[in-house]
Amino acid sequence: MRMSSVVLCFLATLTIVSAGRLISPSDLGLPSLGDAPDFCHGLECPPFKLLKNTSQYQLREYEGAKFVGTTIEGSNLEVAITKGFTKLFKYISGNNVDNAKISMTTPVITFVKPSADFKTAEKNYTIAFYLPQQFQGEAPAPKDDEVNIVDAPGVTVYVKVFGGFGTGGSVLKEAAELHQDLTQDKKSFKDGAFAYATYDGPQKLINRHNEVWITATDSASDNSFGMAMSSMSASTVDAIQSALAAAQKAVAEMFHN
Repeated sequence: MRMSSVVLCFLATLTIVSAGRLISPSDLGLPSLGDAPDFCHGLECPPFKLLKNTSQYQLREYEGAKFVGTTIEGSNLEVAITKGFTKLFKYISGNNVDNAKISMTTPVITFVKPSADFKTAEKNYTIAFYLPQQFQGEAPAPKDDEVNIVDAPGVTVYVKVFGGFGTGGSVLKEAAELHQDLTQDKKSFKDGAFAYATYDGPQKLINRHNEVWITATDSASDNSFGMAMSSMSASTVDAIQSALAAAQKAVAEMFHN
């Protein structure tokens, strides 16, 4: 099935805005953005600016970028990630119109639509890879109709970092805690969906790095999604609207098995 409009809206919010400062060694001991952070393990990952760092969460701005994604329905989180990863890995391994080999990036991002109490989630997950810099200008079209290239403008997100192996229950728990912390701090954020980002393969047993992201909608100081949308060119907005319309039409017919 094609990506739902909720997922495309979330992806359409995935930017660096000029305000803020580059992440630096003083920020969590990470390298500056000339290099990827340590938790990217030498792979390309979406560049970001760290705007705020508290004991409970970070505030980051991500730059607009191309992603490749696929949607999996009818499976739990772990199965959906495995199925989605397989499809996307085939794409970067040459299952595209140019037969191009595309380098693996990190994290593997999964978009989740939780229930209001974060006890369950819809069995409808979109899994996405950031495309490396070489393919940010133009990426080869997928041969698989259930794989899509998405041009995502930027987003400001609240991020909670956690370790261990993410399961459906543990990921929902971490997202619920972030949601609660943001509510207590009177932050403005988008309800209805969050992203789960995992940076480590299954072979890594300890010191794993996972994140949950919730989109910020704070005004002015936090560079909300609304501000980012209002600053887009008309052609960018038209492109997003066209993508949403196409996604909605595809949903009516039916993104991954």
